[in-house]
Amino acid sequence: MPVTPAPTAGPAPDAQWHLENLRGHDVMADPTPWIKAYETVHADSLHLPDHRDPTFGERLAFSAARPGFRLTSCRVDGEPAGFAYGYTLPATTGWWDGFEPLPGVDADETVRERPGRTLALCEVLVHERFRGFGVARRTLTLLLGDRREERAAALVSENNTRALDLFLDNGPRHVGDLAPHPGWRRHHGLVRPLRP
Repeated sequence: MPVTPAPTAGPAPDAQWHLENLRGHDVMADPTPWIKAYETVHADSLHLPDHRDPTFGERLAFSAARPGFRLTSCRVDGEPAGFAYGYTLPATTGWWDGFEPLPGVDADETVRERPGRTLALCEVLVHERFRGFGVARRTLTLLLGDRREERAAALVSENNTRALDLFLDNGPRHVGDLAPHPGWRRHHGLVRPLRP
C-alpha cells in the first residue's frame, strides 16, 4: 500500500530570510533558477497557452530588458522561496490592449500611459512549501518600496483565486478584464497606487 508523504513544514521560527533586488543583467546571466521555479510551481498548468505561448523564459527575457526592471528574490535558510518582478511600462504599450472596464471605471484614464506612470507587475511566485508565511508580502514590499512610478498594475488569470485574493488583500483594485495575449484566458486587471 503506497504511503502518502507528510506535508513539508514551512520555515522554522528562527529561519533566516534573505531578500534581494536584482537587475535584468543579473537575472539573465543565468535565468535557469527562475524558469525552473516557474515550471515547478505551475507544473499542472504548463499546457495552457498562458504558460507556454510565449514561454516564461521568453517573457522573463523581454521584461528583464525593459527600463525599470527589478526582480525581488526571497530565500529562506538558503532555499528559494519565491520571487516577484516587474518593469516600468512605456508610454506606448500593449499591456492594456482589449481592456474592458468594470462599471464606474474610467477606461481612458486607466489605460492612458505616460513615461514613468505604471510599474507592470509581471509575476509573483511562491513555492508551495512557503505559502502562507508572508513570502509574497515580503517580496512585494521590497519590490515596490522605493519605486518612482505612480501606480502598479497586475494581470491575474480569472480563475487564479489564490493570487487574486492575495493582491486584493494588499491594496490593488480590480478595474476590468482583458486577455493579455491571443489565446490566453481572461485576466483581471488590478491597479494599486504607489504614492498618495
